[in-house]
Amino acid sequence: MHQTISQRRAILEGLRQRCTLSTAEFYDKVGRKNPAALPRFTVVPNGNNEFGIVERSSGTVRGVLRGHSAACRAAEQMEAKPVRQPSIATHMLRWTAAIATGFVLFALYGAS
Repeated sequence: MHQTISQRRAILEGLRQRCTLSTAEFYDKVGRKNPAALPRFTVVPNGNNEFGIVERSSGTVRGVLRGHSAACRAAEQMEAKPVRQPSIATHMLRWTAAIATGFVLFALYGAS
């Protein structure tokens, strides 16, 4: 791609991000939901009257349901739930449990 085109695209992308951010700030100040925000989940057909609920950010399938209306209801319920960020404490707890299990297995099989 030519340098001027890539520069122009970068400038336009920056302006688009600033516009989106300022719109979101405006709606936050007013206390209303931002209508320009995209949904977190998308309902996609899988065939045979099955519909998958796909998370847009990661592309992972969060569920498969029979019937379009049931899948849309489930997607709306998932939208209503807050986004859960995994904390460092849960990661440390899992690693501690895995290492402890490894030590126990090593002690059991090493003793015999």
